[in-house]
Amino acid sequence: MFNFFDEIKQNLKKNDFLPSYNLINLSGKILYVEGHCGLTILSPTVISFKIKKGRIIVEGTDLFLSELSQNTLKIEGNIKKVEEF
Repeated sequence: MFNFFDEIKQNLKKNDFLPSYNLINLSGKILYVEGHCGLTILSPTVISFKIKKGRIIVEGTDLFLSELSQNTLKIEGNIKKVEEF
């Protein structure tokens, strides 16, 4: 199975600067995340999850998880802000 992020990492000689997670925000409607370490907040306006060195908070309206697995998740809704802490 083709993995976009794995392909990029393999083509880079030094990946020390690469984060331990990957985010793709599609037009503020879908946020796809690889490398999360668990959910901390789940509501229609805020979804928060842990990453290796902190956490990420997603704010918006009508937010919901459409996919959740051990290290990937997909958030859908009207995404207004994504912040790393």
